[in-house]
Amino acid sequence: MNKSYSLFIDTTQNYCNLAIIDDQNLIVNKLQILTHNNMTDVVVEKISELLNSTNVDKKDIKNIYLLIGPGSFTGCRVGYIIAESFKSVNNCNIWYTNSLLFQLPKGTGISLIDAKSNKFFAAIYDQYKEILSPKLIDANELDSIKKQYSNFEIYLDYQNIDVFKNLLANINSAFIKLPNGEKIVPLYIKGFTN
Repeated sequence: MNKSYSLFIDTTQNYCNLAIIDDQNLIVNKLQILTHNNMTDVVVEKISELLNSTNVDKKDIKNIYLLIGPGSFTGCRVGYIIAESFKSVNNCNIWYTNSLLFQLPKGTGISLIDAKSNKFFAAIYDQYKEILSPKLIDANELDSIKKQYSNFEIYLDYQNIDVFKNLLANINSAFIKLPNGEKIVPLYIKGFTN
C-alpha cells in the first residue's frame, strides 16, 4: 500500500513556500524560493522537483494545505489554480487558512502584511479565535490597534518566523477542510497593488 502525503503551498507573499508532509505530520521535504514576480513560471516546476527528489508520486498526495491570502493577487491565484488542479485530478482534500492567521505562532498576535502605500492587511487572533477580521488598514488605524491591543505581539510580513515551523504548529488548528463540492475562495482584500 502506498503511503499518503500532503502538499503545503504558500504563494501569497514574495517567497514561494512548498513542503511535502507525511501521514505523521512530519515534513519530509521543503523548499522556499524568492520568486521575483515570476511565480507562475516557477511554482509548478518546483512542485515537480520537490516530489521527484522525495520519490513521491502526485497520486500519493491526499491533502493540500493552502494559504488563500491576503497577499499578492497573482500569487493567490497561482496557489488556488494548483490546488484546484490537484483536487480535480487526484480527488484530494483541500485544507486552507489565511496568511494572516498562518503567520502567527500558535494563533495569537497582531498579524500584518504590507499592502503598499502605507497600508497593511491586518488581523488579530487569540489562540486561533478571531478578534479582528482580516481587513485593510492605514498607518493611523495601525497605531490605534497597537495601543488597544498592546498585550499582543506584532508579526509583520513573515519576518522572524520559520514558515515550516509555523506550518507544523498550525496544521491541526488553523486550517479548515474545504467541504466536498465547494470551490476555494481566495482572500482578496481591496487595496493590494501587486
